[in-house]
Amino acid sequence: MQAHKRGGIVLRVGPSLFFLPASAAVRVAPNPRVTPVPGGSPDLVGVAMHEGTIVPVVSLGPARAEMVVCQHAGEAVGLVGANVVRTGVFDVPAEAPENVDYEGTSVPPLDVAAVYARVQAGARPGRWGASYRAPGSGPPASAIPGTTTVEG
Repeated sequence: MQAHKRGGIVLRVGPSLFFLPASAAVRVAPNPRVTPVPGGSPDLVGVAMHEGTIVPVVSLGPARAEMVVCQHAGEAVGLVGANVVRTGVFDVPAEAPENVDYEGTSVPPLDVAAVYARVQAGARPGRWGASYRAPGSGPPASAIPGTTTVEG
């Protein structure tokens, strides 16, 4: 019987290991220069340029060695705060088919959707982006439930 394999990246966030599948991982890049976003979630470090595209940069932990660019819902997202332990192809343990085996340890997948949802839930509504509308730029904020107009 042939063992199942899965390609991707094993990351260390603090003492924990996580697996980011190759289907979501785009690139491991140097730690970028990040611009903070006013009113953003505490987990949102800010935004950075990556290969000509502005990407949100999300913190997984305190480490700042590199940024892992991944795809979530068709958008690029930069993940910082994790150390890349290894990239490659890993065995899939039969008892936990969603995990991969790294040096005898069953490593669970990183739930990028949950990380992204945490960032969106932590945003402070009513600050800059959601409430500001340049004069004459589309429907008034009062037409969008839960927003108010800030005159500029």
